[in-house]
Amino acid sequence: MFTALRIGTLYFGSSFLTANWLTRMPDLLAHLGVDKATMGLALFLGPVGALVTAPIAGPLMDRFAAARVGVWGLVLAAMMLLGIGLAGHWMVLAVVLFFAGAGNTLFEIGGNAGVQRLEATTGGKYMAQCHGYWSLGFVAGALSAGLFGQFGVPLVWHLAMMASLGVLACVGIAFLLPNPMYERIVRPVEAAKLPLFTLPSVGLIGLCIMATGVTLAEGAVYDWGTLFLREQLQPSPFWTSVAYGTFPLTMFVGRVAGDWFRARYRASSIVRVCATTTAVGLVGFIFSPHIAISGLSLALMGVGVSLVMPIGVAAAGDKPGDAARNVAAMSMIITAIFLLAPPGVGFVAEHFGLTAAFLLMLPFVAMSGVFAREADPPASDPAGQQKMIGEPAALGGTNASAT
Repeated sequence: MFTALRIGTLYFGSSFLTANWLTRMPDLLAHLGVDKATMGLALFLGPVGALVTAPIAGPLMDRFAAARVGVWGLVLAAMMLLGIGLAGHWMVLAVVLFFAGAGNTLFEIGGNAGVQRLEATTGGKYMAQCHGYWSLGFVAGALSAGLFGQFGVPLVWHLAMMASLGVLACVGIAFLLPNPMYERIVRPVEAAKLPLFTLPSVGLIGLCIMATGVTLAEGAVYDWGTLFLREQLQPSPFWTSVAYGTFPLTMFVGRVAGDWFRARYRASSIVRVCATTTAVGLVGFIFSPHIAISGLSLALMGVGVSLVMPIGVAAAGDKPGDAARNVAAMSMIITAIFLLAPPGVGFVAEHFGLTAAFLLMLPFVAMSGVFAREADPPASDPAGQQKMIGEPAALGGTNASAT
């Protein structure tokens, strides 16, 4: 439990920072004076930055270890918060989001690969719990942003404070991460150099489709959820953030309990239940007549989406081939699919309304259930587990052993 808490600080920090600007999306729209379609184009650059960065994450982890890549990515993402607050034009915002996407991708790949390697070396289960701390960070970030908005704190000052806090926090986070996450893979000297990016196996493509379905709906709620609530129900900024915060809160609960379920039930069965629960929650959110019902629907949806991505990441590490490269390849493929999501949702929302945009997510959620079997582990353990060698942590690893 203590090990998961230490790793969880990295995940908590990422989502806390992200939630602080996404929760104030209505204020950002008003500040820039743009419509939803234009904002969708700006959001498009985030996945582009992620897509460009994903191929270099594997080589960076080979050279510097997964934990360092994760922490450096979080530093970059934190710094971009200031740029979001200072952006006076949507094109400037798009450039900032490009680098924010790059930072978040380095964090995601570095963090997930490090946790996957920690699980492989210690035999413990940490992935779902770590993603749970990501959800908890989003709750805290959403409530924080709601208070800043409720008291009328200018967006630029709010995000400047969060950027400073995030960079400082990264120093402490680097010291908390367990030593195995700072260990590099030992490759034989005579081994052929791994390519920058290799095409995924058919099994990995199916796994990506499984993870993408539910995660697209999750991303739509994160990007457009507060705007939908403000437009449909007109609650105050604070109550908007409270309803919005139930989504990552129950996601946190589901992920904390998730490793218990992962140890006892087939991954495909868990994914099917998650997809069904997500669909029911999404329908309730779309047609809710009151902010309280919206919050309950988002809470149900949070439970549904909680375990799909952690299961997908863990399953990618179990696929044949280099585990870290598999995780990076999965992240890159999902990011490529997500490229069209922000402008697509923005276009549909501008011309047909956000209700129609959210309804379009339902077929994708069903797709996760259809491809659920891709999450089950192979019949036998993958051969050729790579050994690792420790090295001092430049950003401050801890000498405490993982427990």
